[in-house]
Amino acid sequence: MAAHKRKSVRKRVTQAMMVTDAFTGEGLGRIGNLSNDGMMLITPKALSDEHYFQLHFSLQALGFVPHKVEIGVQCLWCDPARTANTFWVGCKVVDISPTDQAMLKKWVTQAEETVP
Repeated sequence: MAAHKRKSVRKRVTQAMMVTDAFTGEGLGRIGNLSNDGMMLITPKALSDEHYFQLHFSLQALGFVPHKVEIGVQCLWCDPARTANTFWVGCKVVDISPTDQAMLKKWVTQAEETVP
């Protein structure tokens, strides 16, 4: 995986959080870890660096009532994983509503595992 500096601590996602492209409805994969300003996706196909996506996913852990988040992200890097046809994709948040940002911040604060 590429080495990149992060602004925020990322938290591991312990329940599957599937991610959907808001424009096409295509499932892109799942979230591996998540922070207030970025995420790592685990995808079945490579995504282009510097590509922008509008994504949907549901925050649903730690006693949360499921909350659908819509978020704009920029793909910063994409590396092959050890498993065939699997890629790690680093993304930074470029657009999020104040309500979704507050929910994401609450989720990250309450999440249990920090990514080293």
